[in-house]
Amino acid sequence: MRIAPLLLAAFAAACSLAQEAKPAPVLPKPQDPAAALAEMMQQFAKEGITLDAKAGTLKLTAVMNAPQDALEYLLINRRGKRHEAMLWTKAKPSVLNGALLLLGLTPGQNAKAEEIVPPPSIEAIEKGAETVKVTPPKGMNLWFTVQWTTPEGKVVEHCLEDLLLDLTTQRAVVGCSWVYLGGRMGQLYRNEPEVFVADFEGNLVSACYMTPDNHLVTIVHERGRDQHNWWLTSKAPEPDTEVQITIHRQQPKLHQEREARLAKEAAENQGEPQPEGGKPVAPPSERTGGGK
Repeated sequence: MRIAPLLLAAFAAACSLAQEAKPAPVLPKPQDPAAALAEMMQQFAKEGITLDAKAGTLKLTAVMNAPQDALEYLLINRRGKRHEAMLWTKAKPSVLNGALLLLGLTPGQNAKAEEIVPPPSIEAIEKGAETVKVTPPKGMNLWFTVQWTTPEGKVVEHCLEDLLLDLTTQRAVVGCSWVYLGGRMGQLYRNEPEVFVADFEGNLVSACYMTPDNHLVTIVHERGRDQHNWWLTSKAPEPDTEVQITIHRQQPKLHQEREARLAKEAAENQGEPQPEGGKPVAPPSERTGGGK
């Protein structure tokens, strides 16, 4: 992990600002890189985050949520939209974002929507023609795996996609990826300093295209613009189950195995991917009885 160059760059910027100021402030001595790294790791540990730069992984403690509406977010902080999120964590978003940056990720571009000019005719729109062109997010990909222990003591691990139901196909989502956005700084109130907005909104990983890009990670999928398209598969653990999320910079073996399995099933079924996770769990609006 190259901490020293980051510190030197920050120190150089401080020196530049100091030269412009009159009188020049007394600058603190640059912190030792090893000490800086140790301090950051302590901060990560307080937030339930474990960073392994050599392995290219970040582990995060989270809890399974009990959403009431279709999923817009797969991961939130406690401040986030709890009624439409899969998992929640106590970790502070800005600290989590710092760990993702140290993992070597660089922010990408969020989805963009542009009105089609000239617009389609009324007749074409009635037949399903689009009035808006959506450009999917672009940037560095990352991968998620989720692990937990069942009440029987069995350790279970899945790709995050195994838990996400595509309501259009009634199957676990396929053909999606995840792009790092990095959140953004912004003013909450006029004449006040900028803050890291996700620390106040609490939304971290989106299952659909959301703007502005205050969140840290977004899905990339052909139905990413549909905020009502996502729910839970039956592979999802029970609400309040503590889980460990692992964020991978490189595609892990579990994802490679999933892709190979899906490709084999698609070939055997003439291109039709088969349901994963057993019988899908209907969203609240479609349930006929109580329970998850």
